[in-house]
Amino acid sequence: MRRLFAVVALLLLAVPAAAHASAREETTFQDDDLLVFGSAATQARTLDTIRALGADRVRVSVFWNAIAPDAKSKTRPGFDATDPAAYPPGNWARYDRLVRLAAARGLGLNFDLTGPAPLWATGKPERADIEATYAPSAAEFGAFVTAVSRRYSGDYTPPAPPAPAPAPDDGGGVVIPPPPVARAAEAPSESGPLPRVGYWAIWNEPNHPGWLTPQWTQDGGRWSEAAPRVYRGLADAAWGALQGTGHGQDTILVGETAPKGLVTRRGTTRGIDPLRFIRALYCVDRALRPLRGAAATALGCPADAAGQASFAADHPVLFDAGGWAHHPYELTFSPHRAPLHRDWVTIANLPQLTATLSGALRRYGRPRPGGLPLYLTEFGYQTNPPDRFGVSWAQQAAYLDESEFLTYVNPMVRTLGQFLLRDDGGDIGLTFQSGLMTQGGERKPSYDAFELPVYLPRTTFARGRSLRVWGMARCAPNNSAQDVAVEFRSPRSARWRALATLHADGAYGYVDGHVRFPGTGVMRLRWGDHTSRAVSVRRTPRR
Repeated sequence: MRRLFAVVALLLLAVPAAAHASAREETTFQDDDLLVFGSAATQARTLDTIRALGADRVRVSVFWNAIAPDAKSKTRPGFDATDPAAYPPGNWARYDRLVRLAAARGLGLNFDLTGPAPLWATGKPERADIEATYAPSAAEFGAFVTAVSRRYSGDYTPPAPPAPAPAPDDGGGVVIPPPPVARAAEAPSESGPLPRVGYWAIWNEPNHPGWLTPQWTQDGGRWSEAAPRVYRGLADAAWGALQGTGHGQDTILVGETAPKGLVTRRGTTRGIDPLRFIRALYCVDRALRPLRGAAATALGCPADAAGQASFAADHPVLFDAGGWAHHPYELTFSPHRAPLHRDWVTIANLPQLTATLSGALRRYGRPRPGGLPLYLTEFGYQTNPPDRFGVSWAQQAAYLDESEFLTYVNPMVRTLGQFLLRDDGGDIGLTFQSGLMTQGGERKPSYDAFELPVYLPRTTFARGRSLRVWGMARCAPNNSAQDVAVEFRSPRSARWRALATLHADGAYGYVDGHVRFPGTGVMRLRWGDHTSRAVSVRRTPRR
């Protein structure tokens, strides 16, 4: 395994600038507080901002218990869970509005179908605080996914809402006017079919106890991974539902794994390291050989040769999905810093994730060129302020640019997702402060850096030698082909001067070239009125 990881890493380092495969890489954005729980006006303004920043797609959590009827009841209501019209109409409203708003702006959507679950669809834990995540029913989840995918098939028209009640008066015969309606951009037409959603992910962070429990179960004093078995059932059910509702050719992502677990600690709410989770999900051991006997049975895996031979056919989602979704957060450390434990996966060791997935697929005779594509659907850096354990605002901007370069040179990456637009606020130590803006709306340096990233793999050079300059004109219209200026300022000058021009590709606006600098100084990129952060370059003295 270690040798395979080293080989993959060396191959990635050897990829020349013109031969990279991540020209297909999208930019994804997520902020559920604003886009799922915000008003129509907030949703519209947020989408406008995300579009202006140059993002291609928005990831949205479709919370099962936010749509299901009687979600807090332990008694299942009598309704057809596969029929979108059988759910309370108001529970769909936020998502209906969002798909119309996004379509009007040309933004794609990634619907992450996830818990928490309604209590009537879960198991019976010993602790009340984990009821909504405990052993959710795969069959009920499949029915829910069927309802969602039917509603957003592109040809579903919601039933007309009931006629509004007559306007009230103030008791003196004076009619009180209704509140003003939102602007057209904030409240798109509610008539006609809902826009189609064609991009899906199955359950958020199943290796994290905040989203799925039990993570481990104990039998005779021995702990076994439970979450991979539960998730395998949920993923199978969601895959079947999407296939059965005309979404079989859509992008469907499996995984959505968190970057770290608790390594050696076991328990109902002790998270599982992502690579360990993947091995248990695919029923293989550390050497990526199929599990046998009691070890297999404990994880809900086939224990005999016949079951192993049919495993891929029995679980097509694990082999035929569009890609593996992962959240490679490091939050406070350099993107190049390797994680402390071998089964963790951050932005620094993505080749190890690819190697594990590729090895598992090969063991079942289902190899894919390069393995499953990687969709990094959540990523960000925690900042100080407001979190005193976060990185500085300037460091956040630099680390985000560096991380994006790492995904650019990795041919398996298909998207990198920024989480969030605005800091969570709230309990600072327990929430994400990874926004490009503060809770109060102040822009951090990362806001401008996101619009026009820049990264130099090396910043020192000998006289007469050039440096590789990478960047992205994300803020250009539709990330179109553009000329991006490379500007330079010497230590003895306060003025910037144009030094070279790099031509951005017409797909996502990447620039990647070599530039000679006249000496020690500071460089930046410029496109129109937008400038990147400044990067110091240094010429080494002659020996």
